[in-house]
Amino acid sequence: MKKFFKTIAAFSLGTSLLFTSMSGASAATYTVKSGDTLAKIAKQYGTTYSSIMSSNSLISTNINVGQKLQIGSNHATSASVNSSRVISVAKQQLGTPYVFGGSSPSGFDCSGFVSYVFSKSGKSVGRQTAASLYNNATKVSTPKVGDLVFFSNTYKKGISHVGIYMGNGKMINASGSKVNITSIHEGYWKSKFTGYGHI
Repeated sequence: MKKFFKTIAAFSLGTSLLFTSMSGASAATYTVKSGDTLAKIAKQYGTTYSSIMSSNSLISTNINVGQKLQIGSNHATSASVNSSRVISVAKQQLGTPYVFGGSSPSGFDCSGFVSYVFSKSGKSVGRQTAASLYNNATKVSTPKVGDLVFFSNTYKKGISHVGIYMGNGKMINASGSKVNITSIHEGYWKSKFTGYGHI
């Protein structure tokens, strides 16, 4: 009987250790194989290529066969980007002129503004277009403050504009002549609204 209880105890301990190691295994190391791309690897792990770039301090999407990548090691940091910090940084740029292709406080376009704000808030997403941000975002139906808002068919067909959700149906974005706060449920933006995304 004593032996039976020892076996049960050992099994329980082993099981708890197994689950402990599994729960702690959200981070993984991936070795790049021939034909791999960051997008392909990201899809395999249920993450985004920008997250992998951030985790590995990559400055381009170029990867080499045999290269080791940390997947998910930055997950806690990514998830903990402070939404109030995002909005605070964004508000600091209110009134900054709209400049097509701009990504600095001397002038922003919509995606340049988003890239700048997230970078200054502790999450580098790289310089992407609105369509690229949309493709790499996790789509959500109920947005949280700091999530992205996407619009289609503004100056071109498809996803063509992005803003940062502030709550209460409002977003802060670079549009018109400057960075401004506007409602997404009224007028022009209501007719172009496509959805929300989290990065």
